[in-house]
Amino acid sequence: MSTYKLRVHLFITCVADRLGVHAAESTVNLLRLHGCDVHFSDLQSCCGQPAYNAGHHDAAKQVARYWLATYDKLLTDANDFIVTPSGSCGAMLHHYKDLLADEPEQVAVYRRVVPRVRELTQFLMDDLGVTESFVDLGGVTVAYHDSCHAMRNLGVYEQPRHLLKLAGASLVEWDSSCCGFGGLFSVKLPQISTAMLDRKLDSVTDALSADFLTSTDLGCLLQLDGGLQRRSTRIKTVHIAELLDPANRVHTK
Repeated sequence: MSTYKLRVHLFITCVADRLGVHAAESTVNLLRLHGCDVHFSDLQSCCGQPAYNAGHHDAAKQVARYWLATYDKLLTDANDFIVTPSGSCGAMLHHYKDLLADEPEQVAVYRRVVPRVRELTQFLMDDLGVTESFVDLGGVTVAYHDSCHAMRNLGVYEQPRHLLKLAGASLVEWDSSCCGFGGLFSVKLPQISTAMLDRKLDSVTDALSADFLTSTDLGCLLQLDGGLQRRSTRIKTVHIAELLDPANRVHTK
């Protein structure tokens, strides 16, 4: 008989798949350490956010229909969850209801599937009620960046902070404004994107003396890392899953 608490279907996202492999691996490790039976389907796809943000809603609808159909088949138990290490992609899934509002059959699938989606730290705290950490971050100073989508669309704020404190990290609070990434926004409007990033980095000095800068979103971390490298700071950017994963040992490097 399985000793796992819950079955989790991992939605890894395009960015983690291509640019954040270590974050993806640490997400799996963390979920397993906390008693989850982790499943990964290679049928999963992009959430459709790039097309949606670019105004190509017909293309985004095609992706949304496929994504919903895929996970609707995977969720075979009422207690199954879908967990993603991305607040941004998790937030996009909630837009499906409006995107597909003129397709009642798709809205019905949305109602079966999307309420089971959780961002990683949200799942660990709100659903599993995690009370222990498997890594010791004592003596490590961490600046946490609030991803706009995670904080404003999913309500992710206390969860990552609590997990970091649980691990013994010393937290540095800093400017909660947007980092300027915004996916296609940073590509189409690079001057504005860079100005937003510079304003954010200029607004704080304490955070830039931390050992690590972390977040729930790899896109934000890519943006922030670029700005920090140009300033030649010693702070390292790393996804929160990597910091909390004892198998990663990123905090000892």
